[in-house]
Amino acid sequence: MSTRIASVAFIILAAGPLSAQAPATAYIITRLGTDTVAVERYTRSNDKLEGDLVLRYPRVRTIHYVADLGPRGEIKAMTAAARRPNTDPTAAPVMRIVMQFGDTLAVITVERNGTADTSASGRKGYHGGVAPTLGVEPTSYGVYEQLLSSSKLGGDSAAFALIAPGPGPTPSIILRRRGADSVAFRSTFFPGWIEVAQVDSRGRINGVDSRATTIKTVAQRVPSLDVDNVVKGWAATEVARGGQMGQMSPPDTVRASIGGANLAVAYSRPLKRGRVIFGNVVPWNQVWRTGANAATVFSTDKDLVFGSTAVPAGKYTLWTLPTPTGAQLIFNSETGQWGTDYHADKDFARVALTAKQVSPAIDQFVIGVVPQGSGGVLRFSWDDKEYAVPFTVKQR
Repeated sequence: MSTRIASVAFIILAAGPLSAQAPATAYIITRLGTDTVAVERYTRSNDKLEGDLVLRYPRVRTIHYVADLGPRGEIKAMTAAARRPNTDPTAAPVMRIVMQFGDTLAVITVERNGTADTSASGRKGYHGGVAPTLGVEPTSYGVYEQLLSSSKLGGDSAAFALIAPGPGPTPSIILRRRGADSVAFRSTFFPGWIEVAQVDSRGRINGVDSRATTIKTVAQRVPSLDVDNVVKGWAATEVARGGQMGQMSPPDTVRASIGGANLAVAYSRPLKRGRVIFGNVVPWNQVWRTGANAATVFSTDKDLVFGSTAVPAGKYTLWTLPTPTGAQLIFNSETGQWGTDYHADKDFARVALTAKQVSPAIDQFVIGVVPQGSGGVLRFSWDDKEYAVPFTVKQR
């Protein structure tokens, strides 16, 4: 959800709720750098929000959703059906979700391919308004706009319970005014998750900047869009690629045998997509997961020495702390976590990395382990930077 939100309250209140005006269809394009990753169209009226969200990766999916609205624009119920465009349109949806919201209780029913999924169905308690989520990113900006309209932002902020299928906590999404034409959406589930929505005088979302989050996308409202044609085009491309688009940051593993030690690094490989990487996508002076998705895992079956730092045989997660003048490589003893779950108290060691400029720029992040002298070099390359650290195999 977006963290970007004081005259917005006055503007929205003065204009009245958008749902009270003539229904109009909105079109949103979401990009990751130069790559379009999702499109959405939706229509809002006094009592209904209906839309189609199309996701490109890792497989093309269409999600048709319908939300029933209460007298204040609050969401009272929501049904969503996810389908694959290259499958039989008369078959049961890949997933169908029905959510009913009472005063303090949400009842959720989930079906997969026409069969009840009892592990994802159930009941969840909450307080206040609700923000139904389908558990996908990019999310539905039609839902965002409905939250903005129903909240009116008469105070400094408004909070909604994030209701999703499956077990787990019920976090909140908080809308906060940021200026005359912007609203911040902040999730309490990820403390640093902030998206900024640009809104017009009628409270309509013109764009959402999610670059401060881990999804790094930017969404923009456009006057019109042939969504059905986009689905056909993406579906054809998917068929040509063997049935799936692939991961936006595909997983990879590099393996090497150096000095009798067997080494492996399992990581995901994000692409540049026309963006400036270091100091932007990867901020300076912040710990980075050294890749994408799950935390990068480094394993060795022999003790290693990086400079004067001994790293015993075992498994570690690798994290990087880049700065404008250099970088550090962090060996962390915790493994199996997502790449946003860095815990400094689990750090085993930090070693200095050497940095150099490279040309031409490297489009896709790559990690290498190569022999050098009696040992080897661990190397990270992306965009115009290469970071490296030599190591030796500790002799017993």
